[in-house]
Amino acid sequence: MSEIGAVILAAGMSKRMGQPKQFLSLHGKPLFRYSVETAMLSGLRPVVVVSGEHTDLVKEYIRDLPAVVIYNPNFAKGMSSSLKAGVKAICDQVSACFVFLADQPFIPVSVVDRLREVYDIAKSKNIKIVRARYASVPGHPVLFAAEIFPELLRIEGDRGAHQVIRQHLSELAYVDFDHSFWGVDIDTPEDWKIYSKEKNEKTN
Repeated sequence: MSEIGAVILAAGMSKRMGQPKQFLSLHGKPLFRYSVETAMLSGLRPVVVVSGEHTDLVKEYIRDLPAVVIYNPNFAKGMSSSLKAGVKAICDQVSACFVFLADQPFIPVSVVDRLREVYDIAKSKNIKIVRARYASVPGHPVLFAAEIFPELLRIEGDRGAHQVIRQHLSELAYVDFDHSFWGVDIDTPEDWKIYSKEKNEKTN
């Protein structure tokens, strides 16, 4: 089994934004769709989108894409519950998977391609986690080999996979990119105002 898939976490409650940020429109697309499209264009299969209370709307916004949307009934318990739901849905289909966040719309396909290249080379050296780092700041997506899945399925709380990553520092490879903009996540209304404008400037 050599497939590499993707889990996209889109079940957050967006407390700092004050509204479901995954549906905020950025140049005609809901925010979360950018991560889904990046995963699809990178050739990752399957692509699993984990949603919460707005699952029907998530499905509607990506009905033209061959992604699988799953409902996480425990979404209110934090990010770890969504990560576990996604990993559980994908674990018997792939040899590794990427984890994306739904509020990071600026990650290009080239980042995913580079992480895959590094993993293909480094896995023979016992590397099991490959993580993007933007201007020296660790970010997403993060690639996890299947050997790490059992630990991801045991995490709790709202910290995602941070604890698992810390426990595998000797098996972790960072891939550095100079563009801090790529790693931006949209958390607050202020972020939205700043980065939706910056996105315009960078794409014109």
